[in-house]
Amino acid sequence: MSANKKPRKRYSPKPAVLPPGMRRAIAFEMPGFQASEAMGKGHFQEQHVYDLLSNADMARRIAPDGHAILPVAQVMVEAIAEIQARAQRTGTFGVNGDEMRVLSEGIGKTMVFLRGVSNADIARASMAAISEFNRTGVLRV
Repeated sequence: MSANKKPRKRYSPKPAVLPPGMRRAIAFEMPGFQASEAMGKGHFQEQHVYDLLSNADMARRIAPDGHAILPVAQVMVEAIAEIQARAQRTGTFGVNGDEMRVLSEGIGKTMVFLRGVSNADIARASMAAISEFNRTGVLRV
């Protein structure tokens, strides 16, 4: 049987453009997930604390007044403040049982909230945080 003489068209991958409301979930959620997994383990470090804090701060900046996520995010921020104060005293980052419970429950609730928020709201909140940092040199949480 003879081979087909018709040349094959070369494959060239097309660029994928995400719809406006979609974001890459793995890049958005991975830092918070890794931080929640590192709590209570030996490799819990300062970056994990900042990832948890940024998650809570973003939820607080985006949520409207009176939203149910605001007390959850506030309790997370207070637990993180205790972790940071203890780290300054002892020199190592660690989480006690109450803080671990608060942060584990809170990270799940804030991620569910942030998944439902539009990209524009997230961009607006992050730009507000960046401009506050550039203006004052610190980020108040």
